[in-house]
Amino acid sequence: MLHLLIFSVLLVAFSANAEAPWGGISTKSLIEIKSASGYLPAVVQINVNVRALPDKKAKKLGLLEGGKSIRAELLTGSEWARIEFKGFEAYVHQSALIVQSYKADINYSIKSNNSTVISMSGWHYSYLPGSYFLNYQSSLHGQASFGPISGSGLASIKSHFYKLRYVKRDIYLATSHESGNRTYYTAYLVIPTKKSLRVFQLPTFTKHDHNSLSIDGDILFFKGLAYNSCCEREQFDLTFNLSDFTYKYINYTVNSSDSVEVNSLEVDSTESRELELYFKTLPLRRNI
Repeated sequence: MLHLLIFSVLLVAFSANAEAPWGGISTKSLIEIKSASGYLPAVVQINVNVRALPDKKAKKLGLLEGGKSIRAELLTGSEWARIEFKGFEAYVHQSALIVQSYKADINYSIKSNNSTVISMSGWHYSYLPGSYFLNYQSSLHGQASFGPISGSGLASIKSHFYKLRYVKRDIYLATSHESGNRTYYTAYLVIPTKKSLRVFQLPTFTKHDHNSLSIDGDILFFKGLAYNSCCEREQFDLTFNLSDFTYKYINYTVNSSDSVEVNSLEVDSTESRELELYFKTLPLRRNI
């Protein structure tokens, strides 16, 4: 379905040749949608000093108590947030806040007179996992939500929301993260249609794995390789048709300790399994 988009607002910062970082992946197949700027809802986690300038040595204007709801603007490239305090502009340290994150792609088609908004929103904690929801709204067809995508928004990782560079339809990719001994990334392929919002959970990977993601025509290729030990490695190969949503997902386990000699060459023993992706189809519902 080819959209005639006369007006489009994409909350994203990118250049024509920009590459979007996705964990350990850098790909030209994705456009990253950035968080909306400006004052957003926030909750004060702990008592925090309010300063006249974004500096710990700046004049102290007062104290914000933990549990208070405010609006704050996170300063780019800084650890400080701008707030309004007793009618004046002031600053608090970002680590004291739980800040709402909102990333959205907003489109309008004059041909169909349909406006759409797809967003990834939730709360970003400084030291704890946050929770995010995906929401799609169409003025003609209704709305649907998916979530929570838990484990997202850790301070050192944050969440990511992308639009695929695919001309036939709007398709999105959202990532969630879980942190333990290793940081695990789980990506969700998000496909709005006239009747539903379809969400496919893609294979999980870490930033230490060797991964690649690309689009050729209607096919999305996602491949990964992980070394579990000196002798064993796992790899997956996913081909996903973005036109009809069919796919083939194969997982391989290769153990070089079981290698056998064939014509003087060592051949690893390989086990392969064809797997299914977790997916959910959410019907669009119109507000009454």
